Amino acid sequence: EAKLISRHIREHGIDLRLETNLKEIIAGENGRVCAVVTESGEKIPCQLVGLTPGVHPNIDIVKNAKIETNRGVLVNDYLETNIPGIYACGDCVEIVAEGADRNRFEQLWYTGRMQGQALAKTICGERTKYERGIWFNSAKFLDIEYQTYGFVSNVPREGEKSFYWEHPDGNKCLHIVYRQADQTVVGVNVFGIRMRHKIWEKWLQNRRPIDFVLQNLPDANFDPEFYRLHEPAIISAFNQQTGRHLRLNRKPGFFKQLLAV
Repeated sequence: EAKLISRHIREHGIDLRLETNLKEIIAGENGRVCAVVTESGEKIPCQLVGLTPGVHPNIDIVKNAKIETNRGVLVNDYLETNIPGIYACGDCVEIVAEGADRNRFEQLWYTGRMQGQALAKTICGERTKYERGIWFNSAKFLDIEYQTYGFVSNVPREGEKSFYWEHPDGNKCLHIVYRQADQTVVGVNVFGIRMRHKIWEKWLQNRRPIDFVLQNLPDANFDPEFYRLHEPAIISAFNQQTGRHLRLNRKPGFFKQLLAV
């Protein structure tokens, strides 16, 4: 997926420097930036530097209070701070989850909404634990839309297998990760094809196996009408890679079959 997006970025006239970091910003005679230097020693002339460090929680409102903070306001799974009756939710919070290796930051609109719903119940007298459920995120890289559901590790984890399909145009791909022992799907990345949130959420919650997911993949497709469909090519690629003989449980309608590739 990283190679696909890197190609797409370069196709839009943007160059990339990989496996290095910004070391220095050099000012010209007028005090304005004239170049940058990378850790590899490359000097790149420029007139503007843009930095994207990610989301940084704004917690100034509590900096002089007794509320415990780290990078964000520290809360438990009930969105409670260390002071009884004081709660926090949304972009400013850092969730200290029991049994987790590290604290969680969930600076997404849909998790903020879910936190607000859980916290409203607590404030109204029904103490409610915030439960995120199946992890989901979406974004757009120039012209390519991206969705992820569940967990897809950048480094393959023990006991997991992957199926990867990429369209010949290099702008669409599907990456499904599943457990080797029981074939249960644990996560998916999809680029260039829109998927239905509720369908993938249900499949992951119900621990559906890879065979079921691929055979019912048309149910998850959320591309607009008259978009080309790719499920036949996807399931054909899986059969070629695994030696299986899976078929789609239902065929697209007549016009959609004409658009299938």
